[in-house]
Amino acid sequence: MEDLLKKAKEIKIIFFDIDDTLRVKDSAFMPESVNEVFEKLRAKGIMTGIATGRNLLGVVPEVRALQPDFYVAINGAYVENAQTQEVIYKNVFPTILVEEIISWLRAEKSEYSFVASDSLRVSKWDDIARNAIGPVYADLEENANYYKTNDIYQMLTISDHDDQLILPETLADKIRMVRWHPNSSDIVPMKGSKAIGCQKVLELLNLAPENMMNFGDELNDRELFDFAGLSVAMKVSHPEILEKADFITDSVENDGILKALKTLNIID
Repeated sequence: MEDLLKKAKEIKIIFFDIDDTLRVKDSAFMPESVNEVFEKLRAKGIMTGIATGRNLLGVVPEVRALQPDFYVAINGAYVENAQTQEVIYKNVFPTILVEEIISWLRAEKSEYSFVASDSLRVSKWDDIARNAIGPVYADLEENANYYKTNDIYQMLTISDHDDQLILPETLADKIRMVRWHPNSSDIVPMKGSKAIGCQKVLELLNLAPENMMNFGDELNDRELFDFAGLSVAMKVSHPEILEKADFITDSVENDGILKALKTLNIID
C-alpha cells in the first residue's frame, strides 16, 4: 500500500471509462458520489478525462455534465479537448479498409455498424443489434453505405455467432477485434487503443504516464492498464483487468471510484 500511495502523489490527470465504471450500463445508474469526485479533483487541480469505447454521441448528458477536460473516444481513435471542442487526434479507417471489412462480414453472415465521431449507422437494425447496441446508443438508422460520406473511426460486428468470427489473413495485420458483448465486437486499428489516445493528451500536456491514473473494467481498457502509472479496476471487471490492476475498488453502486480515491489519499 505504501508504494501505491507514493504513486498516487504523482497523479495529475485521471481518465475514467463510462460503462460499469462511472455508471451502470444496463440501468444507467450513476451515483451522486461521481459528481463529488469530479468537483474535488477540479478543486485540487487534477485534470480529468473520459476514456471510452463510445463515440461522442454515446457520451450521455450526465457524463458531459461532469465537465471533464478531455474525451478519449472510440477506443482512442478520436481525442477532443472537452472544453474547447478542439480535435487533438484522430485515426480514420481508409475507405478501402472499410470495404474489405464489409466484404468479410457479409461472407460471414454478420451485420455491422459504422462508428463516426458523433454518429452511428447499422447495416441492419434487428433484435440482435438492439440487444447489443440499444442500451448504449438507443435505436439506430440503417445505412449500409454510411462510410461513403462520413469518416469512420471504428466498426462493430453484430451477429448471433460473434464468438465464431475469425479475422482472415488479409485483415489480421490491419485490424483486431475486441469483444465487448456476446453479440458484438469492436473492430479497431491494429495499433489503436485507449492508451494511444490518452498518450496524445499526455504529450499535449507534457506529462508522463506516471502522472496518469485510470479507472476501467473491460478488455478495451487492457492497453490502458499497461500504460498508466496507476490503474484501478472496478470490482465487476473482466478477470484479465483485475489481474492487471494496481488497485481493485468496489462497484459503481457502492461508490467504488470515491472509495478508491479516498483510500489512495487523492481526495479527502
